Amino acid sequence: MKRTIASLVLLFSAALPLAAQTQVQTTINANQAAQIARIAVPRPDTTLPLETINAPFFAPLTRDLAYSGVFAIAPIPPNIPAGADLAKAAGAQFVLSLKINQEGQDYVIDARLLDATGAPTQFAQRYRGGAAALPRMAHMLGNDLVRTINGKPGIFLSTIGFASDRSGYFEIWLMDWDGTNQRQITRHNALSILPSLSADNERMVYTSFARGTSDMYIISRRGGARTRVPTGLNLNTSATFSPISNDIAFVGSVAGNPDIYVVKDDGSNLRRLTHDSSIESTPEWSPNGRQISFTSGRSGSPQIYTMDAEGSNVQRISFEGEWNDDATWSPDGSQIAYTSRVNGRFQIRVADLATHQSRILAGEGSNEQPTWSPDGKWIAFQSNRSGSWQIYRMRVDGTDLLQLTFNGENKDPDWSKKGD
Repeated sequence: MKRTIASLVLLFSAALPLAAQTQVQTTINANQAAQIARIAVPRPDTTLPLETINAPFFAPLTRDLAYSGVFAIAPIPPNIPAGADLAKAAGAQFVLSLKINQEGQDYVIDARLLDATGAPTQFAQRYRGGAAALPRMAHMLGNDLVRTINGKPGIFLSTIGFASDRSGYFEIWLMDWDGTNQRQITRHNALSILPSLSADNERMVYTSFARGTSDMYIISRRGGARTRVPTGLNLNTSATFSPISNDIAFVGSVAGNPDIYVVKDDGSNLRRLTHDSSIESTPEWSPNGRQISFTSGRSGSPQIYTMDAEGSNVQRISFEGEWNDDATWSPDGSQIAYTSRVNGRFQIRVADLATHQSRILAGEGSNEQPTWSPDGKWIAFQSNRSGSWQIYRMRVDGTDLLQLTFNGENKDPDWSKKGD
């Protein structure tokens, strides 16, 4: 694991040298099934060649709906227009009517949601943008449809930051929630790792060895200018933004012992929160910004602890497993997911903070560094089950596993806090 206590010792001592529409099968339990709305999604009404809109728009849209936990896509017979006859033939509660035209360089998408009688519902939206915006328009439509049914938007506009070496060095990248639109954000030409997205999803803080030592940098998720966060410390890593302020929690060191620090995003108001002689690592803010979880070896092995945001009221919260690290809070603050060594291999463990009960989401290989989706229904993580480190996504019960990255080695996922 890149953020474990062992790796922090290494970081401190020296810098390292350096499609077409898919068939989607989802798992739905009995409780979910009662809340799922069957929706028929026929091909769009358009004079445009289908291949120009299928991969960039229609395939992402149907994937979003299939994985939404709100809709189940009903198989539909061919050559039945959107309306009551289609709803009846498909056994669907809703039919999504899509019309796509091109006006100049823009694509114009008109979407209407029809009920089982073929009558329009309150949902009628128009989306407009160039060819490059088609995937985003698909995610926007998926979000809006989910909001129409359950009052909350989907997570389809969320992003996952990660580190990838596919360009020759580990640099910071971003991708959409479904693994599409992977793009490089940093270009240090040096080891750059451990991205953490801000609460508004506009900035990332990360660690880079561009100057030969570990430094924290902040960059817009759109790329461009970056700023170094000056701290005066020898070690600066595992940085994470506060959800309620411009504070950054991170691992720092003055005389060789890594501790948890907090600093403003401009490098001012540096505060040391831990003072134990053991190594402290991997801080993570609670969703309300009042607590910070972290890993400490003070009990003799790495375990998860929490403390107030000022460093007081330290409590150990992991007791199962001889090695636990990389804790991350669920969006509602009721659970944490973390990396736990089980039978000699690292797996993802999810623990309830009220009951202290936990469960292992086991898989092949080593599975590490979990990060929650904005709605708390998914976890992304890194795994070497394929023979190289790649990023995967699964539901919090371990179902619907999907590999998101394939090129090079990819690590350190961090899911944005916003989904729309």
